Amino acid sequence: MNNMTRKITFMLLLAFGTVHAQGPNIMDMLDEIMQSEPNVEVNLGAGMLGLLSGMSKEENEINNVMKNLTEIVVRVYRLDEDFKGDMAQVKSWVTSTAKSLKDSGFQQLAAIREDDTTVYILAEMSDQSMKGLSVVSLEDESELVVIKIGGQIMLKDLGGLMDRFGVDFDNIEIN
Repeated sequence: MNNMTRKITFMLLLAFGTVHAQGPNIMDMLDEIMQSEPNVEVNLGAGMLGLLSGMSKEENEINNVMKNLTEIVVRVYRLDEDFKGDMAQVKSWVTSTAKSLKDSGFQQLAAIREDDTTVYILAEMSDQSMKGLSVVSLEDESELVVIKIGGQIMLKDLGGLMDRFGVDFDNIEIN
């Protein structure tokens, strides 16, 4: 990802992180098309996240968000010359996954389409909380990143978390 894409993606992940169980399981769908092991694989369940949230008691803003998370799942695939899958199928999967999430009630928070980079950030919202978030990013036909964070973040907790990390959307330009 280029710097601006990476900055926007990570700020949105810090600000909005959850996935609703009724949305499509994008990780299962991903496993079906990839013909290799991911270069990076993170699987944190409720138990580990609870342990981590307990370790950050002095960081109240972080603890308020983490205590309601149920999972963090990350997959990163390098799609270099060793990749044995079908690049056209990967590109199609990125677009169809975003459409599938939108069809199941997720809102598209951001879509970045530049030259060889495509990023979708989608969330499922209720009145007082975010119920789901998925990020799918394909850059330069060289790296596929898929992130899913499960649980619930209360919207009232977002302000404190964003202040804590100095997230300021006023200085971000999206063209």
